[in-house]
Amino acid sequence: MLFGQLNTDIFTLFSGSNRHLYEVVLVKIYQDFFRSDLRFPSQAEIVGLVYEALAHHADLWREDEAPVVLDQVVTRKGRRMRRRRVETADAQASNEALVRARHIYNRLNATGWLEETRYGLKVTVDMPQGAMRLAEFLCGLREGLSEQLGGLVVQVKNELDALQLNARDNAPGLHKAARDAASFGRYLRSVLSALREVDKMVLASDNLGRRLRHYFEDFVERVLLQDYAAITTVSHPYRYRHHIIQNLDRLEDSVADIGAIADAYLEARLAKHAAAAKDLVFDDLAQIRRVFERIEEAFEQIRQHRARLETRLRNTVRYAGRRSGTFIQRSEPLLLQLDKLHASKRALDLPGPIEPRHSLLSPFLLARPRNVRAPIVGGMLVLPPPDPARELRKRLEREYLERLAVTPEQVSRFLERRVPPLGETDASSFWLDTVDDFLAFEALRLAVASSGDTTDDVHPLVAHLQRSFAFTRTSDMVVDNAWLRCDGFRVMRKDSNVTLEVSDAR
Repeated sequence: MLFGQLNTDIFTLFSGSNRHLYEVVLVKIYQDFFRSDLRFPSQAEIVGLVYEALAHHADLWREDEAPVVLDQVVTRKGRRMRRRRVETADAQASNEALVRARHIYNRLNATGWLEETRYGLKVTVDMPQGAMRLAEFLCGLREGLSEQLGGLVVQVKNELDALQLNARDNAPGLHKAARDAASFGRYLRSVLSALREVDKMVLASDNLGRRLRHYFEDFVERVLLQDYAAITTVSHPYRYRHHIIQNLDRLEDSVADIGAIADAYLEARLAKHAAAAKDLVFDDLAQIRRVFERIEEAFEQIRQHRARLETRLRNTVRYAGRRSGTFIQRSEPLLLQLDKLHASKRALDLPGPIEPRHSLLSPFLLARPRNVRAPIVGGMLVLPPPDPARELRKRLEREYLERLAVTPEQVSRFLERRVPPLGETDASSFWLDTVDDFLAFEALRLAVASSGDTTDDVHPLVAHLQRSFAFTRTSDMVVDNAWLRCDGFRVMRKDSNVTLEVSDAR
């Protein structure tokens, strides 16, 4: 687990008032030394980098939050950090920044973000694995997810197309497609959440300037021009939606592809046994389907929020200039006359278009009292009767799934009816009368094809049947009938026992 490897003191760095400064420093250290290059910086190099970050972000540590010019620092390999004077630099601020940079370095060491490693006389600084993962997460938050998640719909489409060509070799792509689909769903949810956040900030604005700043900085630049543009251009959900749904339908209807993908999942150790591997295949297919079937509803909510924010922006700009105008100038003399009239306590009629106030004499124009509320009475909760069509559909779906799950006993009975006692028969001579015969033969074919020469590579179904049968793959013979066409194999009966015929009808 990610947070199980972290020191508990590592989170105290963001609990104080300087959390934004620590965030900038950590991201800068991680990007320059530990993100891509295999560098092993010294203490002087880390302190120099923190000093440069303080010079560029003076608003995070100075009380006046004003920009400042600091002296330059030079760190050479194998030497200590040296300070170079700058004529326009503030000496007091430079001393304070240098002391603060050393304090930040010691704090990063104390909280577990950095650790010193000694190789003889040489001391280098490294970042633990848990801290690196958390720093990568911080970098992802600062950089945004629009570029990383821009082409997820295209990736899911390409991975499902590859399964149509070769399901067994491209089976890991289905598991990755399920994760990509879930990431795209979270991306749409984050865009909708960003729109709601902007809406709240606009409503909470107390003046026109702050409201317009939220519109143009938060809504237009951060959401509309980045996230919403990425969805509607590169990763538009309607671009490959129907193509992806069709590929999912083909995969779910193909028993051979489902079995091949499940075998590949089992070989990749994504599941412990064959039944769990097949369940994982159906779970991945269902996850992709849920995301792309509900995209229309999510995209409609995003469109409504965007339209509402654009309408508010248009109304704000339209009525912004009407706050200060001739209306206040014309109303000022009238207010002064009203004040004088109120001070003199005399009733005078002022000329103007305002009508005199009339009292309401009719009782029908007054507000009517509320009626007495009816008391809440408890009673029996009547449940609706079960729908026979729904129960029939559930029973048929259950029978369909149970029929697709072929057991080793079914395959054994299939072979006993077609292989004579102590005899050998080619698979091309097997006759397939019913769908159950085809399912049993398909499970046997896939098991024989995926079994290796060693004992560890034997398929569980073949290992179960080897007590009574022996299987040999043949390259010169092909099974070609009305049901399927595949590579041939031979089946030899080891014993002469004949079991009673058992019907496979469900």
